[in-house]
Amino acid sequence: MEVYREILPESYLLILADDVPPSFEREDTLDYALRRAARSGKSSVWVDCSQLHHLPPDAAELLAYYHDKLARHGMSLVLCHLTDDVRMELQALTASPPPVVSTLLDAERYCHRPATFGRFAS
Repeated sequence: MEVYREILPESYLLILADDVPPSFEREDTLDYALRRAARSGKSSVWVDCSQLHHLPPDAAELLAYYHDKLARHGMSLVLCHLTDDVRMELQALTASPPPVVSTLLDAERYCHRPATFGRFAS
């Protein structure tokens, strides 16, 4: 899996993409990117899955782990732009999946008012 990072004014954005050819592979892994996001000082981490067509089991576990870890420190981790297949994989692979919203704008809204969204908002 390829992970792109973008530091935004109030959040840390990770963009996940399906595997890329080995000649284009970067050293960044999801775990490394999530560790950096957790230490960024930002109050929220948004994970854009629009370029992801399959969610590996270890990635689902990492996302759930970091969601719980960040929540204990008053931070948010929110997933957005999931395909139906990736959403179903996430639900099947994790007992307590991170919150899912439709767009990055919804991710921002969720981080300011989580009570107004369901766990898997549409």
